[in-house]
Amino acid sequence: MVSSTTESDVEKILNKILQKTVKLEYSNKIINTGIKECEDPLLKSIAFQFTEIYGRALKNYKNNDDEYGQLYCEYIQEWLNYMKYFYTLGGTCESKKKLWIKYIHNPLRTIEQGFSSNLPCNLNNDNFFDNSQKELIPGFCNDNDIISPIIPLSIGFAVFGIALIFMFLYKFTPIEGWFQNHMRKKKESLQYINNEEKHDLTKNIYWNSDSHNEHDMNQITYHPHRL
Repeated sequence: MVSSTTESDVEKILNKILQKTVKLEYSNKIINTGIKECEDPLLKSIAFQFTEIYGRALKNYKNNDDEYGQLYCEYIQEWLNYMKYFYTLGGTCESKKKLWIKYIHNPLRTIEQGFSSNLPCNLNNDNFFDNSQKELIPGFCNDNDIISPIIPLSIGFAVFGIALIFMFLYKFTPIEGWFQNHMRKKKESLQYINNEEKHDLTKNIYWNSDSHNEHDMNQITYHPHRL
């Protein structure tokens, strides 16, 4: 775990490895992995995107003598964990687990070895179970479900990129503290408004009661002259 990571540090890393992908720069690294034969476009997009993210991170790590090598590794590991979790529904879908093992788990080392050097990572891609997001797992898994092949690769890039940017910023920047502080202030504001409303309601009740008593007193003290 990298300590004292600042928001500026994270911004630099995101700018380096999460730039909009115009072309696949490292697709040649998966030629001998069998990934191109995968019929699931979502799983294939995960494999391609892993290769691009790893290649971009490695390029910046080598060329710039980047001191954030371990942080790159942590990000890639988190990314793999999330992709595996959501694709296999937390490890509950046997058919998707088999596809993940065949097209992601097994080719992973081959992809890494396809680069002339590697990041200082020991990526763990074995465990399928993670109870931290258990509430997000659907109640059932249809092992016969096949994702439509018309889903474009760009959808996977966009959805995964946006989700992971928020996850990464929440974990490694002060945004978590800001969010909690914002919620605390919001709660205090609502409490203040509630107290003000109670105070105004009490004043209105008191005023109405006082006016009513004054009216009663007028009724009591007023005696019309009898003829």
